[in-house]
Amino acid sequence: MNSEKSTSELDLDCDVIVVGSGFAGIYALWQARQRGLSLRGFERGSDVGGTWYWNTYPGARCDVESYNYAYFFDKDIVRDWDWSDACAGQEEIQRYLRFVAERCDVLNDISFDTKIVSAVHSEESGLWTVTTSHKERIVCRYLVLAIGALSEPKTPDIDGVDTFSGDTYFTSNWPKDHTVDLTGKRVGIVGTGSSGVQAIPEIAKTASEVHVFQRTANYVTPTRSGPMDPDLVAKLRKDPHAVRHASRETYGGHTPLDIGKERFLELDKAGRERALSEAWDGTYVPLAFRDAYLPEANAAISDFIRGKMLEQVNDSWTANHLVPWDHPFGGKRPCMSNVYLQTYNLPHVHLVPLSETPIERITTDGIETTEELIPLDVIVYATGFDAISGPLFAIDISGISGKSITEAWEDGPANYLGTMVHGFPNLFLPSSAMSPSVLSNMATLAEQQIDFIFDSIDWLENHGRPLLHPSTESQNYWREETLSFAKRRPGALSTKSWYSGANIPGKPRVFMVYCGGFKRYNEKCYSELMDGFPGYELIP
Repeated sequence: MNSEKSTSELDLDCDVIVVGSGFAGIYALWQARQRGLSLRGFERGSDVGGTWYWNTYPGARCDVESYNYAYFFDKDIVRDWDWSDACAGQEEIQRYLRFVAERCDVLNDISFDTKIVSAVHSEESGLWTVTTSHKERIVCRYLVLAIGALSEPKTPDIDGVDTFSGDTYFTSNWPKDHTVDLTGKRVGIVGTGSSGVQAIPEIAKTASEVHVFQRTANYVTPTRSGPMDPDLVAKLRKDPHAVRHASRETYGGHTPLDIGKERFLELDKAGRERALSEAWDGTYVPLAFRDAYLPEANAAISDFIRGKMLEQVNDSWTANHLVPWDHPFGGKRPCMSNVYLQTYNLPHVHLVPLSETPIERITTDGIETTEELIPLDVIVYATGFDAISGPLFAIDISGISGKSITEAWEDGPANYLGTMVHGFPNLFLPSSAMSPSVLSNMATLAEQQIDFIFDSIDWLENHGRPLLHPSTESQNYWREETLSFAKRRPGALSTKSWYSGANIPGKPRVFMVYCGGFKRYNEKCYSELMDGFPGYELIP
């Protein structure tokens, strides 16, 4: 690197600023160091972990198997870490990320308990000025916002949320000291997405009464939780780099542990039922057929899961209301649990379907629906996140001509390859909209996107340090490309979900996840790099 600075660079504090210290942030800091770039890291939490630092609610764990949900860039990290469970819990994943951060020697590069308030681009110097919650101003050439897709909690849109006199907790920001004692308490839980599905069975173990306020029913299938397979672990450790490469050649960024060996269209009715039953017992029912992506196969999988869900709940009224009749499997994020549905067989656990009896308001004493006032001692909000675009909007970001990211995205997210936005040069957004994001293995995605980002930075460093941002034509093309693949995914466009912002009142409805597959996505990214960024604009 050229150590001499021009007049316009005199205020430069570092080459790269990385915001966030989850999977993408830790790896980004390591990559910056490996490439000889000066850097600063910032994290609003008190430790590394990202999602796995904040979501410490009871029962929090990963749905993606630990065989896949891990780094593979360093063979020694793969070989020196032992997972205790095939679907690791929150505490173990957070410890793992701390272990990796220590191994990579990046902890000293991170300023913890520090939130980024604003990021302003200068057209004169081409640099970014970042301001922190401690009023520190840092100037950098490249800004990497590794802030995750699910990091901005959704505020409950219910009248009277501040009037409740009891204790209130959010699954997205559970007390870190684990001192919440719900023994003998009357607990109301709002939300039955993944966080709610995981937390409700744990809360029901000690609470005297549990009232679950369900906005929409979700599919719930068994997890793969259990001891790690030593033979499979040995295969992963033999050649981690080969595993890493192979993951990028798949559709979801990971190698499925099991998949149906036959095709739905080639089986008769009896054969389909047999394949579905085997897949359910093997906990791979979403991939019961090799052509499970077909609408006909998806419909059969959806109906089969509904039937299995009904079997697990004793009360027919409750069972019927827990089953998602309004959308196909995969239309919104499905949930996984071996105990959630059975929890409703306990006499002190009650389902309140808000489709029939909506919440009217929160009172000092509890939650009032259109039918009754339910007295409570504690309310737990498992109401999710302002997903994907929300974390960006929480930072005051200004690009060329002072245009803000909220103005640029007033009609919904628009970017190219899920990592850069027109008018915001040298700003990189891993895990953002229009990338495989939450419909892929986020650990694999973190490595792939950070590799692409820092390979791009290397290119810029070696070509006179121009500024890089995508053309508007590329953004329009990529938005249409994302939409075209979403149309092929059963329920993607017909189901109200946070994939398209439907959980936030007033948020533009744009399907925000690229469904074209990890292999296609990775190849498209690197074709841009290899061809000198034809889909981008370079500013000298």
